[in-house]
Amino acid sequence: MADNAGSVDRFIAPRRRGPGVIAPTLARHALFPAARNLIVARESASAAPPISAAETNNVITGPRLRRTVRAAAAAAATAAPIAAPIALALGVLLAGWQAGRSSAQAQDTLRAVAVVNDEVISILDLDMRTKLVALSAGLEVTPEVQARLQQQVLRRLIDERLQLQEAKRLDIEVSDQEVADTVAEIAENNKMSIPQFENMLKSRQILPSTLNDQVKAELAWRKVVGVRLVPNIIIGDEQIDEVVARIEAGRGGSQVNLSEIYLEVDSAEAEDEVRTAAQNLMEELRAGGDFAALAGQFSQSATAAQGGNIGWIEEAQLPEELLPSVRQMRPGEVRGPVRGLTGYYILHLRDRKPISGGADAVRLTQIFIDGPANGQDGAAAQMAAAESLRAQIDSCESANRVAEASGAPGSGDLGMLQVADLSPQLKGLVLSLPLEQPSDPVNIAGNLVILVVCEREGGEIDRERIQRNLMAQRVEIQARRYLRDLRREANVDLRL
Repeated sequence: MADNAGSVDRFIAPRRRGPGVIAPTLARHALFPAARNLIVARESASAAPPISAAETNNVITGPRLRRTVRAAAAAAATAAPIAAPIALALGVLLAGWQAGRSSAQAQDTLRAVAVVNDEVISILDLDMRTKLVALSAGLEVTPEVQARLQQQVLRRLIDERLQLQEAKRLDIEVSDQEVADTVAEIAENNKMSIPQFENMLKSRQILPSTLNDQVKAELAWRKVVGVRLVPNIIIGDEQIDEVVARIEAGRGGSQVNLSEIYLEVDSAEAEDEVRTAAQNLMEELRAGGDFAALAGQFSQSATAAQGGNIGWIEEAQLPEELLPSVRQMRPGEVRGPVRGLTGYYILHLRDRKPISGGADAVRLTQIFIDGPANGQDGAAAQMAAAESLRAQIDSCESANRVAEASGAPGSGDLGMLQVADLSPQLKGLVLSLPLEQPSDPVNIAGNLVILVVCEREGGEIDRERIQRNLMAQRVEIQARRYLRDLRREANVDLRL
């Protein structure tokens, strides 16, 4: 959950949702150590409350000197001769996007919808990002969909400007190569080359720079949080003891495989706006939107990087205010908005089962290896593919990402299993395998499989892992507060 997440890394890792559909979320590039995490990641995928109609023509003031869009426009006018070649290049790039538009509409594309401490967010920026979100979620780009998404998308763009500005203030840089490497990973995970990936975006009338900008902001924010917050957070034994006590008390109950979209309410004035934003997301889900993609783009929990997936968790460890809703849900059901202590949740119950009893239970993630194994060449190619996947795994979080990206049926988190119920071959393997480390590819019933032991019950509770999770949770909370403070100090002129 927003305060129950479990990984220390945030990444940009797109998820395959069908031909040409991507969900950019923070994956192999840790956004900030957080309790299980978008773009970049999310997908820190800090989606913020929507903007009310009353705000759209007013300036939100802060302690810094305010400059309006008119001032920015005047400055741009004085630089017109220098800007002409840039404008010409942009005009060529936008020719396809502007096809069919009137001259007045074309000129309107660079009009500001917001100015964030003197930096302009244009109609073009908003339109491109909204289309990217719709593409990621598998939604048709209609005026109705754009209207429901735009307020949240604009708030997200504002947050990204603030994150980049804070990185610049701290002399923190993200290189072009870092951005290129991350985008290349997204393309690879979508089984495309870079040119194919960029052409796919252009075919949907999305400028490739739209994704690059999102990636850069998320990577910059990860660095900011790593420098400013992580060194100052310490987890003590008493905090670990409290978690151990909850785990012990919850044994024998039920566990759920749960996903979430979390939107924070950071002030009393934002209550109605955030609830409306959550309701709009529910409308998109009812219309067929992809839960994982929408979570990656908008959820403020660190689980955004996994498409909102919390994974298997004991009901006793859920926030008390969510328990009644979760206990009433059926597997496959989506419910929301549900008011939590600090914000609104949309919940997706993927599965439910009793917690295995006994002294020796393990939580497993498995990855099936696709591909033909017929003949010597086929077997060698399959083993090479398995070793390539294994090299990407250094934790249960990365194992689950690899399992999801593989798309192979049966791959993923299996939850808690009794060791006594496993085959002799598996029993010996899981008892000897170190926690969160991948096994060698093994042949099980004719299938090549990689296994990762994520948790053991019946022996000593892993206090070190609890400490990592608590650290991740604390960093996520502090990062949200940090961004909230940046919003409050900023001068934002909204002109949507």
